[in-house]
Amino acid sequence: MYSFFDKITIKITYFLTKSVKKINMQKFSRIFQVLFRWLLTFTVAFVWARYFIRSLWQATLIATAVSVVFNLIFRLVFNKKSSVSSLKKQERENAENAFLSLSMDVKAMDFFATLASKTGKAEKKKNCIVIEHEPGEKTVLIPFLSHKNLSCDEIAAYVVLARKYKAKKIVIVCETADKECFSFAKNFDEKFVILNQYEAYEKLYKAQDCFPPITIKYKKEKALAFKELAMFSLNKSRAKGYFISALVLVVSSVFVRTTIYYCVVASLLLIMAAISLCNPFAKNAKCDKVL
Repeated sequence: MYSFFDKITIKITYFLTKSVKKINMQKFSRIFQVLFRWLLTFTVAFVWARYFIRSLWQATLIATAVSVVFNLIFRLVFNKKSSVSSLKKQERENAENAFLSLSMDVKAMDFFATLASKTGKAEKKKNCIVIEHEPGEKTVLIPFLSHKNLSCDEIAAYVVLARKYKAKKIVIVCETADKECFSFAKNFDEKFVILNQYEAYEKLYKAQDCFPPITIKYKKEKALAFKELAMFSLNKSRAKGYFISALVLVVSSVFVRTTIYYCVVASLLLIMAAISLCNPFAKNAKCDKVL
């Protein structure tokens, strides 16, 4: 049987869940982040202002002013970088999806042959593209379309391949490369250009205005829903930690002059511990079937 407090807690949690479902989760997340940033700024400013200033209204006024100034500066700086950062983020996603698509494409060499033909006479081989810019000046373009790091073993093998076609320059497209590859490549007369998936997007695809068809994309991780967040942060396994933390703060408040802050935090921790003990979301959690 549920106690009166348990029933109240369950009803409040159920109401919050229903309310959150009606709101777009992305908008809710943004609103929560803004409110949390303002509350955190004000709380920190108020604690320090209250420590130095005994007048309550003066401390509140100063804390409010500090919060406004801080958040205005934060917003100005963030708005200036938002357009640039969003563009970079989109291009990084495109680069990752492009490499993933190429790694799954059996005709990926055809794309690199088309790309190479924009810079000179290109000839497609089994494992590389041989580009002849001028008589006697050759470059090999090698797509290393593997999801493991490019290693020194591949570098050595590609040197043999380049010498087979009498090429003086080796361009390698890979997802990532071991740091040792760059120093190891300096031991050979051939000039190496090692491009990871982002550099290949910027210096090859974008520079030649020739982009690989994106046939598959990485799935974005979904943000935690309210129910999942409640299951993670408010469950019986965490109730003990919340309760012990609250007791430590209560005992500490006996020896500290500014007991109000300890009492507030201790009260919040005790409430979280109580909710964690009777969280309906944690009780209804089910394991997925394997077969």
